[in-house]
Amino acid sequence: MPKHTKKRSTIKRKHRRMKEHAESNKAKVLDDKQLSKEYGPYNINKRAFGED
Repeated sequence: MPKHTKKRSTIKRKHRRMKEHAESNKAKVLDDKQLSKEYGPYNINKRAFGED
């Protein structure tokens, strides 16, 4: 008996979902970078450790 394998459509659906999540995460990362630039002077952690 051959072992059961997932159908191609299921795999395609999974890949599409992963791709959508990756794109939304990429957009979030860009937003976070922009926010950190804007609020950089107010960042307590940076001030405490002397990074800049």
